[in-house]
Amino acid sequence: MKFNHILPFFLIVVFVQAVIPQTSTPHETRSLASIAERAKIVPRVDHHQHIVGPTAAISWPDVPAGPALPAGLERVVQERNRVMGKSDLGGLYTDTARVLDIHSESQPWVSGRDAISQVVSSYPSAARFVPQSFSAGDSVAYIAGVVVGAGPDGERMNFTVGLKKDAGGAWRIDTEQATPLPPQLQTPFGKPLTADQLIRDMDETGIQRAVVLSVAYWFGGPPRQLRRWKGEEYANVRAENDWVAREVAGYPDRLVGFCGVAPLRDYAVREVQRCARELKMKGVKLHFRSSGVDVLNPEHLEKVRLVFRAANELGLAIVAHINTRPYGREQAEVFLKELLPAAPDVPVQIAHLWGGNEFVPAALTVFADAVAARDPRAKNLYFDLTEIEPAAAITSDPAATMREIAGFIRRIGLQRVLYGSDAAATSDAPPTSLRWARLRGRLPLTNEELRVVADNIAPYMR
Repeated sequence: MKFNHILPFFLIVVFVQAVIPQTSTPHETRSLASIAERAKIVPRVDHHQHIVGPTAAISWPDVPAGPALPAGLERVVQERNRVMGKSDLGGLYTDTARVLDIHSESQPWVSGRDAISQVVSSYPSAARFVPQSFSAGDSVAYIAGVVVGAGPDGERMNFTVGLKKDAGGAWRIDTEQATPLPPQLQTPFGKPLTADQLIRDMDETGIQRAVVLSVAYWFGGPPRQLRRWKGEEYANVRAENDWVAREVAGYPDRLVGFCGVAPLRDYAVREVQRCARELKMKGVKLHFRSSGVDVLNPEHLEKVRLVFRAANELGLAIVAHINTRPYGREQAEVFLKELLPAAPDVPVQIAHLWGGNEFVPAALTVFADAVAARDPRAKNLYFDLTEIEPAAAITSDPAATMREIAGFIRRIGLQRVLYGSDAAATSDAPPTSLRWARLRGRLPLTNEELRVVADNIAPYMR
């Protein structure tokens, strides 16, 4: 259960914080006219977006059959499922029952018929408690299991109920808690995320065009990740790239498609060629970390280099999430010296400014130095601002980190910096409008500088 009705308050708080920009001098006051001017700045193009097709959507696995419950406990489960999403609880709960309400930030455990009724009625009516274990004594018992269909995308939760027998010998619920599954057990997309949805998100923000990066590279991830999908890997890759191409074709004036591929796979070059020749895609998205790339491994490096060469021969731009484990100056220097020369004629866009995930100034320094020195290997190098604010937020001093990032942007040159949102990274992620407002408010560029970045359009979009 996603409990989305707590989001409006969160969005208001974040929006208010985001609209008023933080500058390099924290106590500096800005005129209302300057704030209003900044609020009108909107990117023309989102250079880093995703949609997710039916092949890549991850269905929840079937819940295994649980143990047969004693008749009294089975009656409680059936009655609890009957009242799901309703306010009429009958005699299901004891007079002293307490229920965990994770909607509430101040008092998560509630008691009293009205408060419990509010929690129970907040569930989708189709949700079901599916027991997986139980224990019963003479007067107390518990049932634990999974809540199936706890949200609009079929989300699941864990549940535990504690029961007591009343004076008549009937079991009644005395405690109940349902809590979200840990992140590693959740599915990021239970159903496809379409171009229609992306266009609505863009319209809400005022963004004219977007680059749609296929997530087909997901299928070339580590073995534990591959178990999420059925079917043969390369067939899945082809199906996802095909789907993205069809979706993007529905909005030719607004969307541009890039194929996705895991560069270490034997089919990588073949798929890049197919995407260019058959699907008429404009570029390729590579994700080093999710694909297990180690650029210090000569075998890995050569395979990635082959993909870069193929993209260059086909005139395909490259968007690369190059952060690996580990990641720093050495890896960035290999990218600059060994990979960029393999694609000298096409735009290469480093995702997330420095390469992705946590802020790595050592890697970004390598690229900024190369650009500042007019290194010919960096002549077609671009950088997108995707997810830089969340990365700064987890550092020890987020405001200082954002000031450092602004310094890097100025050193690289405003014209090389592109806006990207990554808003479809997960199905319940904040919309682009919120992401842009948050970045606009916390990145200490002047209004004039921010407008330059917002107006930038990558060569592959022109």
